[in-house]
Amino acid sequence: MGKKSPKYVIYNGARVLEHWPAEIEKAQKIPTIVLKGQEFGRVKYGDETEDWGAGKHPCGDCAVIKGQFHVENCDVEECPLCHGQLLSCDCYDGE
Repeated sequence: MGKKSPKYVIYNGARVLEHWPAEIEKAQKIPTIVLKGQEFGRVKYGDETEDWGAGKHPCGDCAVIKGQFHVENCDVEECPLCHGQLLSCDCYDGE
């Protein structure tokens, strides 16, 4: 028996795996992040220092739309402390 093909849906105007809308909704319930022992408000898509085109299309990595919080581990999410890429900055320990 062959491997099942993944199922996709359109959500926020983007084609995503069928489980992804639940991940986006979950991310909206997490407005803060702890960095270096302090709590900070997360940066929403469209509020980043760099223009990622939020007014034109969903996030190219996690498919959120302007005004939404990125999904955990999104490549585009900005660190609210240093304003670099959250995943690769020294402020974030991934917990």
